[in-house]
Amino acid sequence: MGGYTKNIAVIRGLKSGFSADGGDLSGLIKAEKYGSSLKVEVSLINFAPLTEGRYVTAISDGTHKQIIENNFFEGHSDVDTGGGFSALTCFVNKQVSPVAAAICGGFRAAALDIREFIEQSERINRTEAAVPQYEDEALAQENYYEYEQTDKDGRSVRENTGEKENARNIYKNEAAAGADEGGADGIEIPLARGECFYKKMQSEIDKLLSDYPAEDGLEKVVENSRWVKISYGGGKFYVFGVIYKGETPQYLCYGVPSKNTRRPPDSLAGMASFIPASEQNADSGFWIMYQDAATGASVKAEVE
Repeated sequence: MGGYTKNIAVIRGLKSGFSADGGDLSGLIKAEKYGSSLKVEVSLINFAPLTEGRYVTAISDGTHKQIIENNFFEGHSDVDTGGGFSALTCFVNKQVSPVAAAICGGFRAAALDIREFIEQSERINRTEAAVPQYEDEALAQENYYEYEQTDKDGRSVRENTGEKENARNIYKNEAAAGADEGGADGIEIPLARGECFYKKMQSEIDKLLSDYPAEDGLEKVVENSRWVKISYGGGKFYVFGVIYKGETPQYLCYGVPSKNTRRPPDSLAGMASFIPASEQNADSGFWIMYQDAATGASVKAEVE
């Protein structure tokens, strides 16, 4: 039986038209592997709620693949995430359209056939006699690698800044050529306007708050809030929290530990503000991203 491993990667958007506020899609994928057992948790940030269809994520180690329904999987799987993984989140509603991706370690090529795998799974699961033929796009044309978040061991969420600017230029060129015209390839996206995002995600949020240890320092610094510390191996961790107004959730928060620098990491520019770790320690703390609990929209942060 293989040893226990835990890896994490940041989700980045591929297509416009799927966010709650027109901003960037983001999120986290955590994969834990022990022997033949696999546990995968997917946190989708700023993804708009849907009235039809659903978001489906699949994960790959380059050889084997696993569907992650409802953002969670736990059980036997041949997928080995110990050295890293690739993941793809698709909007599924008659067609399968990739909308976001995550890469951990050197697993870029593993993303290329995940969409086909999801399509095959959808065909198998359909009970209708007539199975529609999906329009097949060349996966190599998708900009799956706009951002890659790994460390030298392929296990961190640190951004690969050396490739960021080139990837941005590629994405802009594709948009200028009409690659993103009409949102998600012209597909009508049935967004659930007016629904409370927090209520839709409450079971997942409650599970995070109950399964992980409390981050007491932040709870003292930020009035009327709850925070947990989520470790993912090698002493690395991030924080998740909920800020309340009275008894009503106002913001969902995601943060990474850092020294109190003037500006956030490039990956969080315009999206995060700094909160000290405790009332006694203002030199270190967390760069925090905020998400509106009612709408799911990301909240822009101004940093001077």
